Amino acid sequence: MSIVFECRDFKGRRVRLRLNSWRHILAKRPWLHEHRSKIMEAVEEPDLVLEGGFGELLAIKWFEDLLDGIYLVVVYRPLNGEGFIITAYPTKKVERLRRRRRLVWRKP
Repeated sequence: MSIVFECRDFKGRRVRLRLNSWRHILAKRPWLHEHRSKIMEAVEEPDLVLEGGFGELLAIKWFEDLLDGIYLVVVYRPLNGEGFIITAYPTKKVERLRRRRRLVWRKP
């Protein structure tokens, strides 16, 4: 399976973006093609990480220069000391996510 990029999450685990997930992301949000580095940055240096409902993690990071200021949420699944990205999407409703999810980690 082709790998688009590989990075490390807040715990140092290797996280990969596979080609099939990248195609899924671009099918819904083609404008993210030019912001691939922001997806990587959100995983490597998130503002906070929330627990998903099915074992996945949501790495969330604010980007002032993305859509006139917005949070980017990167959903990934840690598995056996590694991880893979499932999807990524922008949101301004991070407080709603925080109320519904358990906080795993926050930037000091």
